[in-house]
Amino acid sequence: MMVKSFRLLVVFLLLQSSLIAAEVPKKPLILAVLPCTDILETFKKFHPLVQFLTQETGVNLQLVVPENLTRFEVSIHNGEIDLALQDPHTFLKLENSFDQESLLRALNAEGGTTQTGAVIVRKDSGIKKLSELKGKTVMFGPKISANKWLAARLLFKENGIDIDQDLKTYLNGGCCEDIAFNVYLKAVDAGVVCDHFGNEHGNKQKEMGIEADQLVVIGMTQKVPMKIMGARKGVDKEIIARIKQALLKLDRTTPEHEAILLPTELGGFCQYQDGDFTQVKAMMKGNWAE
Repeated sequence: MMVKSFRLLVVFLLLQSSLIAAEVPKKPLILAVLPCTDILETFKKFHPLVQFLTQETGVNLQLVVPENLTRFEVSIHNGEIDLALQDPHTFLKLENSFDQESLLRALNAEGGTTQTGAVIVRKDSGIKKLSELKGKTVMFGPKISANKWLAARLLFKENGIDIDQDLKTYLNGGCCEDIAFNVYLKAVDAGVVCDHFGNEHGNKQKEMGIEADQLVVIGMTQKVPMKIMGARKGVDKEIIARIKQALLKLDRTTPEHEAILLPTELGGFCQYQDGDFTQVKAMMKGNWAE
């Protein structure tokens, strides 16, 4: 009788522990996106992608937008972020924190693996070339942007402009729309936007009252790699595999996936290869990332 009672007690305890485990929700995986715009807008842009990944993988994903690069770095080191979408120079600073097998390269809207920055001015400014920006005010992209900051600084240097010495002043702005708007309103003399800004944001420019034909490009940066998606070391390998498979499945030529990718300004993902960021590493040695 005692043996039977003991067995019943064991069964009861097992059932109770199962019920408790079922009631406790699994801790979500944290996906961080380093934004070039405000936090609310970034959430709107990437919410469809997070939904897609959750549906495809069954993994509970939560999107976070770090307030700045310092906060992002601290969160990575503390294990508070599991996945991250970031520009290459930011990734390279923290490369040892990421699982190399998890890495994917983002594609641009045309399916390519690179992007450039474009320096724009008002058509009526009288500024025709980069060297004429000496003594002027320039708005670059945020320091987390490879094309609007890292490559742009190098472009100015190649054209004889030390941004710390030769400009009246410079600022680090946010998204392309805001930078173009500041140029259009003559708040700054020039700005650096993504190469795809004119093509992909025509309607947005109209909504903001920007007459696109009043802005002209006077310089283009070198091509730099698109963003990289990766998981920090320690994230479950099986979960990483599922997420990678889902991301690689995205096809910008299908209406369903286009609706997911279009807000993010990405064209999908492809496999990461060693040596992809050799050029960016060379730029960083020149201190253009500071």
